[in-house]
Amino acid sequence: MADKKVNDMEMSAILEAFTESREDKAVSIYQSKTFKALIVFCNIYVLTFLVIYFSLKNNFLDGLDEGLLTEDVFTVFDGRANVMFWLLASMNVGAYFNFGFKVSCLIALVYLLNTTVDNAVLFAGLISLDDRPYFSVFILSRPLFFVVLAWMGLAYKDKLEDD
Repeated sequence: MADKKVNDMEMSAILEAFTESREDKAVSIYQSKTFKALIVFCNIYVLTFLVIYFSLKNNFLDGLDEGLLTEDVFTVFDGRANVMFWLLASMNVGAYFNFGFKVSCLIALVYLLNTTVDNAVLFAGLISLDDRPYFSVFILSRPLFFVVLAWMGLAYKDKLEDD
């Protein structure tokens, strides 16, 4: 029977063989400060409205009339909250691993455009900063978030810079 353990000399030879490829992959991609600010804003925006949504759903916050707080509305918003959370997660993972960020950003843009139009058509009469401040700010800030997503997708650098 042969000894299958790797000794120190063999281990160092293996590590030296892959040193160059490890250095190439270890170089981080320098994203612009604009992109970093946009992705931080995107994360804060989505997480803030997820917290507000779940707070309204669990009756921790007031601000919506009981006619709007129906099970059908919560079903729609629950689905949208889950989809937006997973899109945010995929964009963060894509940005971190430099794989698929622009695709997930494009999917988020299409989804956001769809939900923005839906919100504008369905809830246009319900916008009132006095009666429904959380809901109104959510609806009114969607176009801003759409612009941020588009700008973030354009500002993302997906290639390693040559030295």
